Amino acid sequence: MTSSDDPKQNAIETTRVELEQFPAPVLERYEVALEKLAGRLADETCQQWATEGLEIARKTVRSWEAAAEFFDASVAVQRQLPSGQFLKWAKTGTSLCEDSPSLAVAYFKSSPKAMLRLRPRYIDDWANVCRALYRGTWKSSALACRLFEATPDLLEALSFEEFCHFGEFLEILSRRSYDQAGDALGAGIDLFPKITDDVDRFINLAQIVAEKSWRETAVLFDSATASLVELGSPHRAPLISLARRLVITGVSDAAGVLKDGAYTVNRVPANKRDRLLEMTDGIAVVSAPAAPEFLKIVPEILERVTFDQMRQWQAEGIRMAQESDEAAIAYFKLESPSSQETLDSLSSSIELSRVRDIIQMYCLALTGHTIDVQAAQQLAEKNIGWFQGELPTTEGTTIYMPSVINRYTTKDENFGFFKVISTHQIGHIEFGSFMFDFNTPSRLYDDLRPRLPGAVELQAAKGVDEAAKKKAAEKPQVVIFGHEDPESAVSTPSIPEAVPEPGTPEFLTDMSRFFDLFQERRLALDAFTVLESSRIDGYVEELYPGIMGMYRIVRTAALESRPDVINLPAREALVEFMIRVSLGQVDEMYVPSEHKVAARKLRKLIRQVTTIEALVEDAAEAAIRAYSILVDIKNEDLEDDDYEQLEPEDEEESSESDDEDVVDPEEVVQQFMGMSSSVGDGEGEEQDGEGDQEFADEGEEDYSSPQEVDYRGEFKPELSQLLSQMQMMERGEMSETGEMEPITQEQLEEMMKNAPEMEMEQTEGEEGGDQQVSEMIENLMKELQKRDPENQQFQPGPSQHVDEDGGPLTATEPDTFTYPEWDFRANEYKPNWCMIHEKIMTDGEPNFFRETLADNAGLVAQIKRQFELVIPEMYRKQKRLEDGEEHDLDAVLEALIDLKVGVSPDEKLFWRRNKNERSVAVAFLLDLSASTAEAIDEAKKPSDDWGAPDDPVEYMVWLRSRRSEGLRRTYKRIVDVEKEGITLLVNSLETLGDMYGIYGFSGYGRENVEFYTIKDLDENFSDMVPRRIDRIAPLHATRMGPAIRHTATKLAEAEARSRFLFLISDGRPQDRGYSREGVEKEYAVHDTRQSLIEARNLGITPFCLTVDKAGHDYMKTMMDDFSYEVLPDISLLPKRLPQLYRNLTT
Repeated sequence: MTSSDDPKQNAIETTRVELEQFPAPVLERYEVALEKLAGRLADETCQQWATEGLEIARKTVRSWEAAAEFFDASVAVQRQLPSGQFLKWAKTGTSLCEDSPSLAVAYFKSSPKAMLRLRPRYIDDWANVCRALYRGTWKSSALACRLFEATPDLLEALSFEEFCHFGEFLEILSRRSYDQAGDALGAGIDLFPKITDDVDRFINLAQIVAEKSWRETAVLFDSATASLVELGSPHRAPLISLARRLVITGVSDAAGVLKDGAYTVNRVPANKRDRLLEMTDGIAVVSAPAAPEFLKIVPEILERVTFDQMRQWQAEGIRMAQESDEAAIAYFKLESPSSQETLDSLSSSIELSRVRDIIQMYCLALTGHTIDVQAAQQLAEKNIGWFQGELPTTEGTTIYMPSVINRYTTKDENFGFFKVISTHQIGHIEFGSFMFDFNTPSRLYDDLRPRLPGAVELQAAKGVDEAAKKKAAEKPQVVIFGHEDPESAVSTPSIPEAVPEPGTPEFLTDMSRFFDLFQERRLALDAFTVLESSRIDGYVEELYPGIMGMYRIVRTAALESRPDVINLPAREALVEFMIRVSLGQVDEMYVPSEHKVAARKLRKLIRQVTTIEALVEDAAEAAIRAYSILVDIKNEDLEDDDYEQLEPEDEEESSESDDEDVVDPEEVVQQFMGMSSSVGDGEGEEQDGEGDQEFADEGEEDYSSPQEVDYRGEFKPELSQLLSQMQMMERGEMSETGEMEPITQEQLEEMMKNAPEMEMEQTEGEEGGDQQVSEMIENLMKELQKRDPENQQFQPGPSQHVDEDGGPLTATEPDTFTYPEWDFRANEYKPNWCMIHEKIMTDGEPNFFRETLADNAGLVAQIKRQFELVIPEMYRKQKRLEDGEEHDLDAVLEALIDLKVGVSPDEKLFWRRNKNERSVAVAFLLDLSASTAEAIDEAKKPSDDWGAPDDPVEYMVWLRSRRSEGLRRTYKRIVDVEKEGITLLVNSLETLGDMYGIYGFSGYGRENVEFYTIKDLDENFSDMVPRRIDRIAPLHATRMGPAIRHTATKLAEAEARSRFLFLISDGRPQDRGYSREGVEKEYAVHDTRQSLIEARNLGITPFCLTVDKAGHDYMKTMMDDFSYEVLPDISLLPKRLPQLYRNLTT
């Protein structure tokens, strides 16, 4: 070794020896780095490097971690830096280690990748930007380290100058919230690469937001990520600049400006976007608060006017803005009369929302009764069978219209179109389209309906025939008597069972029964739609002559938009011909040459039904005849030469007696019978004729339904008749028997499967049709429940009937739960004995809730005052928090003192009021038994008069007789008072802020305990809750035990210190096999008591309020050791219920 090498070797060896006192990774990494750097660095530089690493390791107790990272990163960093810059990099790390070893660790770890994108002269600046976030606390250290680690990713999208600006923004934001700054850092890493050209502009906006309203920065980054990314770069910059200007002038919602602006700009044609942003800038100059409102309203404005017309409207708004900001905001929100007037003067379109009341008055004038008018999109969104959101239609009770009409150049004409389409839809309701009765005879034709076989009947007959053949071919069977061993069973000849005669199939509507006559139901529906719509037009022309001027204009326009007949296959061409005839076309009518006779017959059928003598049953008979003509015509493509012009109907033809039928009824019957016989052919026969069928169908197109006539819209006769029937029931327009049979899900599925109007949508739709139909059926069931008075006619399916002496039950369906039942005689539980079916209460109307509050305004104010006395107890000031409502003055003063003396201050400088004193969860459980249907005055009779038969069929008869008066009641029932009490309590609870749920229960038998959710514990109050309260109604029996157990299970999961179960009932628990008179009355009482004990064991306090005056007899047993009250006068319930709640929970 030479003398010149000694100093170097001494320094290297000294460092090696000194590093041995630190954890092993430090020395290991030192030696690995030294081996690679020794040949690259000058001796002096290498010694300085080693000495620097040792100095880092000696800084603090934990700085050895920074030294390890230093040695680990050195090799990669040295490749990218000259020697001088390399040592400068090392010294910068040493300086960081003096502040915090964690900063140095992050600095060294991120350096290899950062140096690939960072110029050497920026190393100190980079370290200082990140160091600026550190304030001596662990949160600030974590944030600074995150910025170091994120540097390589950020520099992929940012220039170093932009990186520095972002660091400044994070420093400003971190003064208020380290968490917010950390979130912004993460969001920036994702956002910046997507807006590379506008990063600095956005950071500048974010910095201003952080200074003015730091809590808004998180929303700003979320909005930018969702909105700016989708916006093209040319329009992104002016939008960000606009948001910046608005924030500077006091508009705090920068995130909303970006979101609304991006949405609006993307809705405008590309060549108009710059002008749109210039218009917004122009508004911002005179009234900054009005500019965001303009951005929001632009899409709506452009639905009514052109872009150039909108510029005129905007210019008038700028003039208004010079008066005051308030006037400008009202103008651009379309809340000022001058704004609407200006827009109206520029636009010829008519919005339904603006003329809806006028249309309703027009409907009232035509019909003499109120008909609701709604936007067609609302019906389509229900997904119950209507699909066109902008076509007029009706479901039998309400007419649905397009939201905007902009067909003509003048408002008068567009309003006239509204009148035309409303008149036609009213005609369907007023002139009986949905009152079709299969058994009502036709006025114009010999009735064919009763003589034609239906498809269901044919299938039933075929099934009976096959069953008989199968029975005859069966071998003798083994019959096991009693509980004999199968080996000892006697072989006996089979005894033919009685085969039931095929009966008439049941249908939900007469329309369903009618369409069941046809093999090709879509063709039948199309023929019936044309004929029935023409019949309605005939009534309109005769009875409403004042509308006919506009009516003819609309029909002429409809004719002009029809497809050309000669471009259609033969059968479709004849259906289109029928539509043209129904719209009044006379001349230049082209039809297939070989079907001119058929065309004349179809034309005559339309003329016959287009009179005010015709009933819907006449249109049905005409549809049978039209179908019999059309079904024999192949839907084949024809050449243009195969079409001829049909001469107009001459006087002689039109004067022919209407008594003369266009078809031979006997031939039609035989034709239908022939079609039906082909359905029942054996397999062998089908195979024999298969080749002939293929030859016959060659060249024939699949039949497609015609394009809708715009003013006639969608026509759904089966669904509309079903829904209108339910509405009639709600209005009390009962059938002769006074009731309807329950509608089951199976019946709905069968109807939807066979309905031609649904078959059309499934065929024309995409994949996933089965799931769409399932969703549609579910939505239709909900719609029927809304229209069904007190759920009496609608049932989700056949109820189980389980023997009370049977065994445990199993919950296999969704939202079903099993619970044990306590047998006090055996002193043991019956496991899984009862089944809960949990359902959300269907929606009603909000009127009951509003009217109850209005009728009891004085009591509402009194209850509110009582509950407000509780509120001050709920809040307590909590001090020394990292984030809160306001600064904690004491903590701030202490922090200032700490800073003066050089001590790191505590970051907990805020306070807020916490809801700590009151933590309450309450579940209200309402008895919805049939006895709550009694009038208040009748409630005096003993409640033990259950009297329900055990047989399920007899029970349904008994239940209906008990509730039937409810349809036409003029008195207040027990359940009505319960609803009033709950309404007043809910209104007050929203003031108090307690967690609460409202549930109802009923059922029949242990297997059918119904549990209705009116408001769940974790559900916020919304418009749906008053609607569900409206649907609270008397149902079946009162099996309290499982209902209490299910409610207690829900309450046990609620996060509250105090939990209460509030049971409201009108009598003792009773149900089939639960509390029969003289047999098991005590059984139900003891099971209910046991369920309350179980609730108490879960930390729940039960309370029972009964309106049964005889309640003390069983309450002393059922509520022993529990609180309860017997209300002597049920009319006091609405007032007493809030009082009891306050006393119970405070």
